[in-house]
Amino acid sequence: MFFEFIFISCTILLRLAGVVNATYSIVSTDSTTRQVGGAGATCLPDRDVFEGLYLSIPNRTVLHTQGLLIARDDPLVLNALDMMQQNKNESLSDIISALLESDNALFSPFQGEVYEGPDLRQYGIADFGSHMAHTGSKLTELYEVMFPGANNEEKDEGGKFNNDQNGKVRYNFHAMGNIVKVGTVDSLARGFQSETNDEYGVCDMAGRLMAAMEMVSDGAYGDTRCLGDQGHSATGAFLHIDSPDGTELIHINIVGDGLEEPVEKLKEAFMEWRKSHRCGNDKDGPGEGNGDGASTASNWPSFLSITVVLFGVLSLLM
Repeated sequence: MFFEFIFISCTILLRLAGVVNATYSIVSTDSTTRQVGGAGATCLPDRDVFEGLYLSIPNRTVLHTQGLLIARDDPLVLNALDMMQQNKNESLSDIISALLESDNALFSPFQGEVYEGPDLRQYGIADFGSHMAHTGSKLTELYEVMFPGANNEEKDEGGKFNNDQNGKVRYNFHAMGNIVKVGTVDSLARGFQSETNDEYGVCDMAGRLMAAMEMVSDGAYGDTRCLGDQGHSATGAFLHIDSPDGTELIHINIVGDGLEEPVEKLKEAFMEWRKSHRCGNDKDGPGEGNGDGASTASNWPSFLSITVVLFGVLSLLM
């Protein structure tokens, strides 16, 4: 089905529902290793979910943007990245507020209906001291019209835990999802906080992110569209962590067609990576974890990387 997006002047008027992205994801930080990272998935065949969601300033902050699509070169994103820089003192609340207050997008999926951008955005952000998120107040309303009877939820849930002997918090995280089966976001959060998953090794953030993703797929949760069509949680999935020096500790990016469960592919690549990054080895220096078997590349453009052309018209096959 083709969806047409019409961009008008400096205020963006977006028509039809193909521009809204259903996603579940989680952002996290580790104050012990100074790593930032995230994982996520979506039901958009042959689309690169990592390129669409993930933004970070290594050794500082990680941000996911989902819901109503936003281009990587959009001034909203560029301003947020600037605020996330090491030499800035803005809080996470300041960053989220700036994203919402500067958002002048309008979305018109049906005749006579116009939604404001902030009401359809979903953001999750974390640094080494805190975490927070924003879930647009109109996402559920819109999805109930677009996908009646889907039994979906749009929510976010975060936390901090694993204090050391001095009471210092090690992990900050925030999980979020839109047009996902009820229980998906809770499963992400529970999986990340698990202390019993020995298969992946919850000694580090990488193992916790993998455990979070598997808890969704194993529990038959995920994107309601893929669950209904193929019985899978998504079509594509990723897991990525930045080391404090800006190198990739791990980058696994599954771009799928919906015929297989992408989290299973994610798991296979993760277990290969874990062979050379075992718990207690402290092998998380520059360049580690980005070798053969740990990354799946894609030549497809990001489903969020839409170049805004004034008075232009863009059509995508979704």
